[in-house]
Amino acid sequence: MLSDLIQIRRLMLLVLVVMTAGQSSSLLAQSRSNQLTPNPDPRGPVELTFCSQNLENYGLFAEARARSNISQEKFIEKEESLVQRFMSKGCDLISVQELVANSEMKAVEVLTNLANALRRRTNRQYEVFSGPSNDNVLRQGFIVAKDRAEVLTRLSFERVELPKTTEKQKPRLFTRGPLEMQLRVFGKEGSGSRSLTVINIHFKSKRGGEEDAAALQWETHRMEMAEAIRRIVRKRHAKTLTSGSSIFIVAGDRNSHLDSASAKILEGILSLNRFQEGGLCRLSKRGVPLCKPQAALPQILFSVLTTDPQTSKQLGTFRYKNEYSWIDEILMSAESLRYAWADAASEGDYNSGVVYEPIEASDHAMVWVKLNW
Repeated sequence: MLSDLIQIRRLMLLVLVVMTAGQSSSLLAQSRSNQLTPNPDPRGPVELTFCSQNLENYGLFAEARARSNISQEKFIEKEESLVQRFMSKGCDLISVQELVANSEMKAVEVLTNLANALRRRTNRQYEVFSGPSNDNVLRQGFIVAKDRAEVLTRLSFERVELPKTTEKQKPRLFTRGPLEMQLRVFGKEGSGSRSLTVINIHFKSKRGGEEDAAALQWETHRMEMAEAIRRIVRKRHAKTLTSGSSIFIVAGDRNSHLDSASAKILEGILSLNRFQEGGLCRLSKRGVPLCKPQAALPQILFSVLTTDPQTSKQLGTFRYKNEYSWIDEILMSAESLRYAWADAASEGDYNSGVVYEPIEASDHAMVWVKLNW
């Protein structure tokens, strides 16, 4: 009798162990499933991926070779590397800088070659656009995927006279005229279309800085360019800034680090008159603003790169003498920032990033942000 009771207890214990193991396996499988399948974004799929890339002297082979002494083999490798970068993030709209072309027509030809190389890999159709420039060689442009957006308007600011740092200086223009483009982005899965406005910039570089009378590697010239863009944004796009009627982006190559005076003017935190005689700010030897507390203005543009918790941990977008800096930028208006959130409830966490590989593409990293609504 006792032996039968022992056998029954052993059987019950075995059943209990099997049931517990089964429940544990089920819970573990469910946990793994939850980790592998994140909660879907209620906004649906990403509507548009915006990318910005300094091409580092990309043109037709003859022009590129004349400017950078590149071999044909390296030129082909560079072009393929650029395409790989664009494909790695599925870029739908690409703003480009440092496009080598001595005319607007030639610039369109150069961009068409690059877009065709991209089309052969993606089987997508693209439109390309460029504009006039005050530089005899370098220009800006756009590559637009036809299946994601249509271009509504284009405008160049190459003839805009820059504000002066001092009254006695001669009038100056942008080294390369910024290009503004307004597009209609097609919505996905019934989300509806949205208007998008982008200003593509490429400010003066530090090259030849020894000739700068201010001994600031042309930072005051970049400050004037930033002030001109700040005024254009505040006056021309005042309604967009307050109403969010159009997603608004300023992107490109600022050619100065994120803490520079020109960067702060471009963001709207400061204005050029803060640095003028009797102003509230002065410049350090490195071109960083040193200001009194009352100098700050309401910020109008915000970086989705350097304020993002993940992207900001990257080294930067450009390396010179083993030192990285953030000179390539994507800025958005306050009303537009919600379209760059990583998900519908992640305010301040943007779906943005930096692409360094392949390094043969350019000496600048590619920067990107994904937009959704």
